[in-house]
Amino acid sequence: MFRVRRPIREFFSIMQKMWKKISLKRLLLVAFLAVLFTVNGAFWYLRFFGKGPQQPQDYSAPKEWEINLNEEKIPDKAEDEQEVEQEPAVEPGRESAEPVPGSQDIPPADTAEVKGGEKTAEAGVVEAFAGNPSTMAMPVLGKIITEHSSDGLVYSKTLEQWCVHKGVDIAADTGTPVKAAMAGTVVEVRNSDPKLGVVVVIDHGNGIKTLYGNLMSDNLVQKGKQVKKGDVIGGVGKTAPYEIEDPPHLHFEVLKGTESIDPRNFLPDL
Repeated sequence: MFRVRRPIREFFSIMQKMWKKISLKRLLLVAFLAVLFTVNGAFWYLRFFGKGPQQPQDYSAPKEWEINLNEEKIPDKAEDEQEVEQEPAVEPGRESAEPVPGSQDIPPADTAEVKGGEKTAEAGVVEAFAGNPSTMAMPVLGKIITEHSSDGLVYSKTLEQWCVHKGVDIAADTGTPVKAAMAGTVVEVRNSDPKLGVVVVIDHGNGIKTLYGNLMSDNLVQKGKQVKKGDVIGGVGKTAPYEIEDPPHLHFEVLKGTESIDPRNFLPDL
């Protein structure tokens, strides 16, 4: 009887040891799969849901030697200021003594009528100020990558949403010279605009202003400086936090008072 029980005990002992080994391997396998699924789940969660707000790059103005404009700084001389061709200011209620070429038969901007008898600032300005298609010079040569949109919406890659766009974005290489579209006076120079980075604003009289954003540097012109049509006022950069995902470009706006107008109405074959 003793001899019969001993093999049975040995058999159960061997089976118990084998089961322990199998259980340990199974436990290790389960633990490995759990870790694998956890890491995989975390990866895909961060991939699709973990994109936080993008931090803009360092937008501090670059050194002057970093600007490759191949242009000299605009000279600050009295005779140059005298040579600037300023458009005559129009007093309230009176017309300019020298009408804009091609607009003799066109009513002033504040009396221009559109269909249905309604008035819009854009219709009046385009007729009275831009009767000549070459009223403004091209601030930079390049392809438009974002259109003007005051009523409709355009998609912003940076903000990842649809929004209005008050100007046009003209693509050009970093450092490409940006020129004044018309003669006027620099009324604003911003080196850290929260939306457009480095910005220069020029007043052309009659309520018309042009805005140049996403510039490389703000050290080529100063507030109060008078510039001529075609003078270099900056270089194309990549400083606009709201447009940082777009390639290097000039953000160009035309303003009548506080209302933005499509720059295509003023520029030749843009």
